[in-house]
Amino acid sequence: MQLTLQIPDDLAAELRPREGRLPRILSLGLRELDAQGAAGFSGLADVLELLASLPTPEQIMALRPSQALQEQIDQILERSHEGALSDEDEQQWRNYQYIEHLVRKSKIRAAATQSP
Repeated sequence: MQLTLQIPDDLAAELRPREGRLPRILSLGLRELDAQGAAGFSGLADVLELLASLPTPEQIMALRPSQALQEQIDQILERSHEGALSDEDEQQWRNYQYIEHLVRKSKIRAAATQSP
């Protein structure tokens, strides 16, 4: 698909050297925008607080969803398999995916610092 946009000159200057990565930039930007527009990050506060606390690599590697968060994820997955996701469920799922993305990036960086 070809898309033509009119953007400010300063933004165009920032994007020009990244032109080949525009699909990825847009994808990440949309994911973040969806996460910001959400009603909330129900069950994700503990994860966000840990990441904000500048944890050690060991703490990051040990990070797992709480039982309550895992139950919420399982419920949404079950409704998804039944084909019964509401708009709110869809938004919540996007939030989980975005936080999972951040956790994975954190774990990759933590693992790199632990390597000999």
